[in-house]
Amino acid sequence: ARRECRSTRTARMISNIASLQACCHDWTSKLGSLHSCGHDWTSLTHWRTTSLDNRIMWKVLSTLLLMTYCTWYLHSVMGSPVLTFMGVVFLLKLLIEIWCQHTPTWMAPSTWPLLIFAHVLLMWETRMFSTCRVVDVALPYREIISLALYCFGSSYSLSYELHRFWWKAQPENKGRLHTTGLARYCVHPNYFGDFFTFLGWGMASGTLCAMSFAPMSLHWVIFMVVPNSDAFLAQKYPDEFSFYLARTAPLIPGIRSASAMKAIGLVGTVVGMAGMLFCGEACGMSSGASMASHMLMMGR
Repeated sequence: ARRECRSTRTARMISNIASLQACCHDWTSKLGSLHSCGHDWTSLTHWRTTSLDNRIMWKVLSTLLLMTYCTWYLHSVMGSPVLTFMGVVFLLKLLIEIWCQHTPTWMAPSTWPLLIFAHVLLMWETRMFSTCRVVDVALPYREIISLALYCFGSSYSLSYELHRFWWKAQPENKGRLHTTGLARYCVHPNYFGDFFTFLGWGMASGTLCAMSFAPMSLHWVIFMVVPNSDAFLAQKYPDEFSFYLARTAPLIPGIRSASAMKAIGLVGTVVGMAGMLFCGEACGMSSGASMASHMLMMGR
């Protein structure tokens, strides 16, 4: 009887996992084909385009928004040298990315919906790292570890970007796909570095709430950002990109399996949402109100 009971529970568990995978596959498939009312709304979610229309306007708007909430963040964390340092580095890094790249990026896109979404997300992030500071992470040498993670992630991401900007500026590389430097190990080294940036920043804030942003970002990057960028690169470099992608990990060096990446994205979602349960105490709200506000931010 016990064996039959275990077998039944195992079968139910396998069935539930299969249902979850089918649901997630269906959700991610629908995400890439946004059709409604006779219109294709997919273009509103694509920031990676070759269009250079009004780039100065979009860059100026992004810069003004970024400066506004980063100034508020720096004012909020004046008493913490570590958090102040992280905020200044983050601001300078994003300004470099905005003004040194001519084509649209997630930080300076070319559509109003994405501009609003990106900066509302970053405003919420800076709030999590600044005002939500009721410390609940008891870790020896927390600030030292967080600084190491933050500096590794930021330097990894920024060094890739600077090398790419320099490489693209060379006349002999015009119209070619950048695959050298850190791009030899994965297609998107900047997003890989950003994960450690957010993890270190959240740890420095001292709350599980702030630390939830890093694993949650894996969900957005794996299911939304990477497919978007890959589609753009495949369109812009049809001959080079397919060969490059076939022999290079998409996000995490050494992991090329699409199934493994989706599994990591789902784990990041679960861990991130679990961390959000602690945002109530960290932000001075009830847990229910905190979770509801996070769900609204995620569009659920």
